[in-house]
Amino acid sequence: MLKPTQTIALAVLTLCMAPAIAETGTAKILAPWEANGQLYQIAVDKLHFIGTFEGIMYIEHGEGLLDTALFTCPSTQIIHVLSNQLDSHGYCTIESPTGDYVYAEFTCDGEPGSCTGTFTLTGGTGRLAGITGESDMIVRTALSGTAINEATGGTISAAKGLAIWPEMRFEFPGRSAKSGMLGTGPTPPESESNQAVTEDRQTDGPASSEAASESMDAPLRAANGRVPE
Repeated sequence: MLKPTQTIALAVLTLCMAPAIAETGTAKILAPWEANGQLYQIAVDKLHFIGTFEGIMYIEHGEGLLDTALFTCPSTQIIHVLSNQLDSHGYCTIESPTGDYVYAEFTCDGEPGSCTGTFTLTGGTGRLAGITGESDMIVRTALSGTAINEATGGTISAAKGLAIWPEMRFEFPGRSAKSGMLGTGPTPPESESNQAVTEDRQTDGPASSEAASESMDAPLRAANGRVPE
């Protein structure tokens, strides 16, 4: 039979060995971006883009360590000219306003001007160490163009557009992702907020209303000896 001290020690050891619970949160993120790189023809019907995408992330509702974060994404695209399709793959380095970094990998398939894919957070540094997460990704291109570099003879490609992560799901070991660390996620619709207020008022009931009225009338009785009609 275990002694009380042994039981306590065993319980403490069990708690220490238990894995840290990862808090989760979600946020919608928007990011205007610019891309620059080189465009190569690698087959009769294929073009190969090698370049970088750079921009700023904005969390739609609330603030967090990824709000106004800067990102740089080296990536490649294979453009199938005849079918008008493209396949993209790349990596991102995201710098938060506090100087901490998050690393990510993405794929995006579609057609020139629009693609959809998956964006996966693979880790971080500093206050964002251990972060993981994933979201669908939508990329739209608003402006694009190519030019010939007279010095090298190469083709330079440039573009601008918008990236959207409609529901970035964060997992953050040992910290709350819902307390401003990463953004508060979507704001509840106004109708839901009004419904919550209405339910609270209904919960108060007539008794609460009478009590509130009684407490407001008391000072008047004390001052005037009666309640004004």
